[in-house]
Formats: sequence, structure tokens, C-alpha cells
Amino acid sequence: MEKIIYLFTYGTLQDERLHHAFFQKKLEGFEDKLVAYRISEAKADGVYLMAEHTGDEKDSIEGIVYEIVEEDLKAADEYEGALYQRISVTLISGKNAWVYITV
Repeated sequence: MEKIIYLFTYGTLQDERLHHAFFQKKLEGFEDKLVAYRISEAKADGVYLMAEHTGDEKDSIEGIVYEIVEEDLKAADEYEGALYQRISVTLISGKNAWVYITV
């Protein structure tokens, strides 16, 4: 059995059409929150949401956490490309998850 990995999403990675295109399945997830980050006013390529670290516990991003496997994480890396960097974070639920932030 493959190890479960958590991926916190706050933008296009929540789109079910994208799930089928990149993961060949619908991802199942649950709501969670990332504290000390906010959605930037700037957008990647002028379109896509970007998370930025503020360090302020009053800031947070609500999103969806998906339980994925290593192969899915590679597909997510491919999708996000050079616009984003994948980092490990601890969510308000206490789960450790990967999230893509601005470079």
C-alpha cells in the first residue's frame, strides 16, 4: 500500500476537471486552513491565485486537503510548474501537508 500524502489546495487544484486530466481520478478531500499565509493581491501569470507567507497568525487561507500518493504529487508538480514552489506546512488541523506558494 502506498503512503498517503496530504496536499493543501486553495485554487485551481480544486477543479474536478483538472483532477481527471492530471490525476486520472476525482480526488477526495476535506476542508482545512493554513495559518500565517494569505492570498496575494498579485496573481501568477495575471490569473492564478498565489499564497504568500505573512508570519501573522491572524492571516489564513481556507482550502481543501486531498489525500494523494507519490505519483499524484509528481502530477501536481508538473501542473504547477515553475510558477510555484512546493513546501511542507502544518495545517490548523495538525496535519502536515504540501502546498504550492509563490516563488
